[in-house]
Amino acid sequence: MKTQNPLKRWTGSAALRERVGGHLQTIAPALRHDWLPRKAPRANLWRTRVDDGRDGEVTLSGMFADVAGVSDLVIVVHGLGGSVDRGYCVEAARAARQAGLPCLRLAMRGADGLGEDMHHAGLTDDLRAVLQQPFFERFERIALLGYSMGGHVCLKAAAEGLGPKVKAVAAVCPPLDLEATQRCLDAPANIIYRRHLLGGLNQMYAGIAERGQVPTPPERVRLATTIREWDQLTVVPRFKFRDVDDYYRSQSVGPLLKSLEVPALVVASPGDPMIPADSLRGPLVAAATRVEARWVAGGGHVFFRPDVDLGFGNAPGLEQQILSWCFG
Repeated sequence: MKTQNPLKRWTGSAALRERVGGHLQTIAPALRHDWLPRKAPRANLWRTRVDDGRDGEVTLSGMFADVAGVSDLVIVVHGLGGSVDRGYCVEAARAARQAGLPCLRLAMRGADGLGEDMHHAGLTDDLRAVLQQPFFERFERIALLGYSMGGHVCLKAAAEGLGPKVKAVAAVCPPLDLEATQRCLDAPANIIYRRHLLGGLNQMYAGIAERGQVPTPPERVRLATTIREWDQLTVVPRFKFRDVDDYYRSQSVGPLLKSLEVPALVVASPGDPMIPADSLRGPLVAAATRVEARWVAGGGHVFFRPDVDLGFGNAPGLEQQILSWCFG
């Protein structure tokens, strides 16, 4: 399955096929992973304490699968309301094992149910702090692979600077404009996805409330029916943004892509039901010399057909192709 022209705008029946295919390719793989989960490579729980630069230390965790004697590492970051056990993270870990690479599936702050605080779509401090841990001294080349919101965080962290060991950043279906993505997710047609995301976010938030202070009682947060309202009740007061628009505007990575000094790959689908294709085209064109974009027809949100070919290496498959690009 080949990639498509990144500047092509889908219209008419082609656009309809992409939208329908996008929904199917988003929902079916997610259900398959829920009902018939593929086994992740053997991994150990990895935990550390980092200074959050604001109120003290927070706990971060992940699942680390090592390969003895290998000095390359791939770090996988999950999406909004997700965790390191989501199907796409497991697929990344399996691809890393197949490629003979150590892999750390990193949980964003609070997403593991063990932490004392929450994250947001622009919080890059944790990733930067993690990479400064002595644990990573052994590795000479590190690649970041983020999905959806995790891809946004990886791109933003790379644009801000992560040190010489980070050699490549890959983002699968990342939002580049947070406000445009919020409007898409809050549209009436996306109620199924929105409820799924809010369910994961509320579960995370309730766990944090059990361990420490939260800006808004969980009982009130659970009443939120949109992503925008959830962000206004939680992210905005916790991280002291002026309002939700300030959060989206100040944290969106799109304008920062031109500052990237690390090779970056963005994989997207014109039929992605959660990330509007038009919100990606402008930033990607503006950053054309810094970011390599691959648009895949027939893809969904973070899931693509198993025979997808991005033009990298000989092994088909999204994660296999991405890792070939990162370390090729």
